[in-house]
Amino acid sequence: MTTAESLDVQVADKGGLKREITFQVPADAIEQALNAAYDQVAKSTRMPGFRNGKVPRQVIKARFGEQVHGDVLDRVVPEYYRQAVEQAGVEPVTGPEFGPLKIEDGKPLAVSATLEVRPEVKLAPYEGMDLDMVDTNVTEEDVAVAHRSLQESVATLEPAEEGHVAESGDVAVIDFSGSVDGEKFDGGTAEGYTLTLGDGQFIPGFEEQLIGHQAGESFDITVTFPEDYHSEDLKGKEVLFAINLTELKRKVLPELDDAFASQVGDFADMEELNNTLSEQIQTKRAADQRALHRQVVFAKLADDNVFDAPESWVEEELDHLLETQQRLATMQGQDPEMDQDAAREAHLETARIQARGRIVVAEIAKAEGIDVGQDEFAAEIGRLAQEYQRQPEEIANYIRSNPAELSRMNSHLLKNKVLDAVIDKAEMKKVDRDAAPEA
Repeated sequence: MTTAESLDVQVADKGGLKREITFQVPADAIEQALNAAYDQVAKSTRMPGFRNGKVPRQVIKARFGEQVHGDVLDRVVPEYYRQAVEQAGVEPVTGPEFGPLKIEDGKPLAVSATLEVRPEVKLAPYEGMDLDMVDTNVTEEDVAVAHRSLQESVATLEPAEEGHVAESGDVAVIDFSGSVDGEKFDGGTAEGYTLTLGDGQFIPGFEEQLIGHQAGESFDITVTFPEDYHSEDLKGKEVLFAINLTELKRKVLPELDDAFASQVGDFADMEELNNTLSEQIQTKRAADQRALHRQVVFAKLADDNVFDAPESWVEEELDHLLETQQRLATMQGQDPEMDQDAAREAHLETARIQARGRIVVAEIAKAEGIDVGQDEFAAEIGRLAQEYQRQPEEIANYIRSNPAELSRMNSHLLKNKVLDAVIDKAEMKKVDRDAAPEA
């Protein structure tokens, strides 16, 4: 085997972080690989007129030459490419794009490979960042808000008294029929529809116009559909709805007592419920604050370390951003289709920041000796299993069998671990909760 030191490797700068590496695979290495490949084919080839395993080389070449050449290239070129990269002293961040490869008898194989390399980064100082810190302690008012939410979840409905005027929080039963320029449209008509006023289930302005009316009234309301509404026929259109308010119901909230505590969970009394609520609120606030700190730190790291990120990584981040945007649009009932060129242009700078941040995170991990351990991997598997209501083994097997998912998880865990290490070295300034930004 030819050693890396004996290869004649040339590196050409192709602009930005792109490099072209050229080298030659020695003729004897190609010949050796060809002989081994032809021998293997000959052993398994059965042809009329020849004994098993005794088919002449020329016959094998004529029939299987192209296949053999392809197999040899697939086996030999990557091995010598790795040697060439090591000798050139570059760190690829993408797989190589090989130029045309042609095997000629008795001649070395000329190889050219285009790739992107990791940029050289001199880390800006990252210790002692200024971060805002909000007190996560829980007040009686916080617990009271949680009480209200639980009361709403188990509230009962009773018919409103005669003459009651609809207000936010009431449940209205309505018949409605919508029309645009006098023409009804699909999905614009319903009978006996139940709607909780103030929940924002309908088009903005719809529920608000029911407030103030009484059961038994019939009236018209007008709403304008959003410009991003999923139906092309209704986007930005003014729609008239004929409303028949057939019934109003009011929510009756349970009393805050020990019976209520047992109703909303496995709690012996209100004291146990309140202690649990306090712990949950404090845990969530701490998690929200940590998430916000990670966002702030990541953005600052990307801002403080300015260099060109690999375009392949920028494209990966751009693809991820657009996929996320389309998924959110679908979840919100909006049209996920978009002008791809315009969307990519709009998100390009964000993608560059994300790609640059990835490199900075990796450099800090290297400088601090940070890596992801099996305990952290197992903890994330457990979190995902709980989130998706699956067995941990099922999640673990899926991720381990999917290299892209495994790489994504490791990158995610490493990123958070590095950001947390930077946060732990930050200078914290206490601020009022009302003045703190949200995550």
